Amino acid sequence: MAIRNKNRVLNNFHMSGMTDIVFLLLIFFMLTSTLIAPNAVKLLMPSPGRTPVTVETSVPTVTVYSNSRITVDGVTIQFDNLGTILEAKLAGQVEPTVKVVTSPQVSVEDAVRVMNIAAERNYTVVIKLL
Repeated sequence: MAIRNKNRVLNNFHMSGMTDIVFLLLIFFMLTSTLIAPNAVKLLMPSPGRTPVTVETSVPTVTVYSNSRITVDGVTIQFDNLGTILEAKLAGQVEPTVKVVTSPQVSVEDAVRVMNIAAERNYTVVIKLL
């Protein structure tokens, strides 16, 4: 008398269900990745080979030093007053531009604070290293 197993092992596997799930996940991640807005400051970088643009004298220069000290056109000011000073200096200009001068020793936080103040007022920022 031969004892037979009631459960049969099948050698084939259907991948159609798995491919449907993979395609649905792919579509989901593609749609959700387009909805993510990066929190970054838009920078206009010069292309190589361009001639340097001469900076007008009406462009205020904001210099950021490593000890969290900033100056506007050589006058030391507080971070809290930077927005109002820039508004006063750039009042009436069609394309207001701010020149930010930093050094590699300056903390990124201080430089970004200055750029955020300019970005809130829709000023174009030009960055220069010391």
